[in-house]
Amino acid sequence: MKDATTTSLERTLSLIQSVPDSLPVALLLRHSARDDIMDGGTGLDLPLNELGVRMCHELGRALTGRLRSAWSSPVLRCVQTAELLCQAADLNKAVNLDRRLGAPGVYVLDEEIAWNNWLANGNHGVIKHLVSGVGALPGMADPTEAANALVKHMLDNSGCERGVHLFVSHDSIVAPTVARVFDADMRTSRWPDYLDAAAFWPSEEGYEVLYRGMAASVGKSA
Repeated sequence: MKDATTTSLERTLSLIQSVPDSLPVALLLRHSARDDIMDGGTGLDLPLNELGVRMCHELGRALTGRLRSAWSSPVLRCVQTAELLCQAADLNKAVNLDRRLGAPGVYVLDEEIAWNNWLANGNHGVIKHLVSGVGALPGMADPTEAANALVKHMLDNSGCERGVHLFVSHDSIVAPTVARVFDADMRTSRWPDYLDAAAFWPSEEGYEVLYRGMAASVGKSA
């Protein structure tokens, strides 16, 4: 039986074969595998584990010749993911650190106030609220507005250069961004596992998005 991390890697390998070669594609990716975060901890300094490193090598090799740029949350495991993917893909460019992708991320307006949401509800509870799109938690942005802002940011930074532009982040950012783009209260089983990804690319009407077999066309007014 395949474990969840193997399946998520296979999904992303399939995804990158399904996106257009002739356009810039923003790939919003959850970081690779790590050990569990201790209860009450932030996990900011938790590195990738051995499995996470191997997964990056495999995905990076599949991106050889297609990867054009890399952006990452400043959190260690995300930076490691981005750097390993670039190395395996033979992309000799520095990783751009981007606090919209984490620490604190696009959904957080006030870090001190927002952290109380994690203490009270746990990471699962915070993600569940963001995915639902029902209003803003204390110290946090409106989920739909933040998701739209992040997609615009990624597409703008992908520019006009065709190929894959990588944006490495966390489940607490990938899951609500996908849910709000699809305007759906996504069930837990559809939340991103390690290296699960959503792909976005421009269209005449706005942009296209693909995530775990779901596809949508989003207008410019979104």
